[in-house]
Amino acid sequence: MPLIVGAYSQLSPGTPLAVLERALTEAYKPLLTYIYKHPELHIHVHIPGSILEWFEQNHPEMNMLIADLVKKEQVELTTGPYQQPVLQVVPGKDRSSQLESTTTLIRKRFGKRARTAWFFNQIWNPSFVSTMGMGMLDRLLISSYDRLHGIQVATEPFVMQDLGKTIEVFPFDDRIDALVESLGNATCGFKEFAETLLKLTFDESDTYKTVMINLDRLLQGCALNQGLPPPIDLIVMILDRLAKVPDSETVLLSSIPTGVVSTRGYLGSAWYGRDSSVVDIGSYNDMFIKYEELNHLYGRLLYLIDLAKLYRKNKDTKKRVESLLVKATSGGALVLDPSGGCYRNSYRKYVYRYLNDAERILAVTEEIPYPRELDLDFDGHNELIWMGRNIGVVVDAKGGTLAEINYLPTGWNYGDTFTGYAAESDRLSFPTIRDGSFQRSFNDVFLPHDGRIEFYAKHIGRQTFDTGSHIYDLTIVDRSQNEIQTRCVFENLPFGLGSLELTKRYRFRTHTVVVDFSIRNIGKHRSRGLFGSELNLSIGMKDQQEVSLYTVEKSRNRNLAEGRVVAPNLKNFRIPDDVNKTLISFASDNRFTLYKDDFRVKLATVMGMEVLYEYTQVLPLWDFDLQPAESLEWTIGFRIERRLRVSTANKEQS
Repeated sequence: MPLIVGAYSQLSPGTPLAVLERALTEAYKPLLTYIYKHPELHIHVHIPGSILEWFEQNHPEMNMLIADLVKKEQVELTTGPYQQPVLQVVPGKDRSSQLESTTTLIRKRFGKRARTAWFFNQIWNPSFVSTMGMGMLDRLLISSYDRLHGIQVATEPFVMQDLGKTIEVFPFDDRIDALVESLGNATCGFKEFAETLLKLTFDESDTYKTVMINLDRLLQGCALNQGLPPPIDLIVMILDRLAKVPDSETVLLSSIPTGVVSTRGYLGSAWYGRDSSVVDIGSYNDMFIKYEELNHLYGRLLYLIDLAKLYRKNKDTKKRVESLLVKATSGGALVLDPSGGCYRNSYRKYVYRYLNDAERILAVTEEIPYPRELDLDFDGHNELIWMGRNIGVVVDAKGGTLAEINYLPTGWNYGDTFTGYAAESDRLSFPTIRDGSFQRSFNDVFLPHDGRIEFYAKHIGRQTFDTGSHIYDLTIVDRSQNEIQTRCVFENLPFGLGSLELTKRYRFRTHTVVVDFSIRNIGKHRSRGLFGSELNLSIGMKDQQEVSLYTVEKSRNRNLAEGRVVAPNLKNFRIPDDVNKTLISFASDNRFTLYKDDFRVKLATVMGMEVLYEYTQVLPLWDFDLQPAESLEWTIGFRIERRLRVSTANKEQS
């Protein structure tokens, strides 16, 4: 019986160097070396184009080894979209070009054109058949396990037709995939793995048997369970078990003539396989409903793709913008798998970096007028997008907040926060935060005048009134001066605060966002309480570095404690960012009490139980005591600027 055997990894662009190096040392290199030492083996390998490029730049010996194995017909590389996008959310014309980029790389570097496709996270749509046809790809490797509905739709290869185009689909055995998943989730120990593997039976009447091994899951399992042998030993156990199937031999798909498969079938649109950890959605696009932050990110991508279509001036510049937007389609931030997916900060920052680079070019060359008004997140309320020389923001009607604060020289989005779900990760702080909620900046809250700030919890109604879900009126006050006003009226507030009118007037400058606050008592009684405006900021951090703050008093710096902080009677604070080599400064003309804490989660990844930093919440709080018709006004400045010096302790490697 011909055995079609392979291994795959799906680490996307934006993967941290430490993760890549571990995958190289413990998975990629041992696997390819083992194949080299066993010439009787014929194995399919899927490694993303971005990692093959990383090999070329940093470990050229790996590509030399792959080229040798391809030449000896021991290894067949599968192709896939270069940036590892979720292909169904990529505009149609860009899908085939992404496939062709990887296919061309494989052909030029390894001397053989790939004819078999693999799609990131096994998210499949029948329209991909036409996309494959444009790239002269005639075979697909994919699991037949519909993970969202818990059914296996096929076990034997079949021919699939869509819109007159045909491909041959080789679905792989879900039993071994499920076993590898159990190892990855640490729900199965080595003994159980070995015993279950030995008990597997195979139907000798099958025309072909296809098996694909998820290298990322094995890396995760070995990191979580130190008692497991290395990934290569587990792979060898699977290969040895397959070798015991009577009359079996490993073959490459390229050795099987097209047309041999005659059974007809159809693979409907679904999220197949066991790569992802998300289980409570009906289709992939439900990810944008479940995670507000991903919905916003997707909306920003679509907005820029449409904006780029208007570009007419220079063909070279247009190509440059289109190239940046292709990179911004990287799908690592849009899934949840052993890489860390949407919880891994670096994946989201990778996407925002290229989105910001693309819009910056368009803003300069096309002289695009700002602010631009459109509904980025498809909630029925328009956002306002402003792009300046150094800072770009998105003003959201929800809470009159800033959904993005982009520092354009580095492309870093300080407003890129992520909350996720308590059922998916272990939250190390903010236990009461609402699942799936997008934490924006300048999010306003009211507290009772005697509220215990050290126990601040925005989603506990008896302690805090959070305005984040309220729709503010957005008004462009002065387009030439880049001024936007947000306003909301709150009737019958809790804590005896009565009725208040809150106005925030944003003034966007080269390095600074200036905000004029005004609270007016429109009720009939005295209103006394605390008002705060959260800054939820994703600071550039290295490894397990802590976010540090300091305040400047009488020209002298005073460091504030790390972790959770409550600091009274401040006029300013500053946050160094050694990754971007920037300094974030906040100053107010009215003294405030500062609450600060960091949001981190613990998540099972290819690195084991990894602590992932998401964002830092800094909340300045001001007292107010207003009689009817009285107002309180004050101004703050939020500034991002380059640092001339970076602390040597955290200095970036050149």
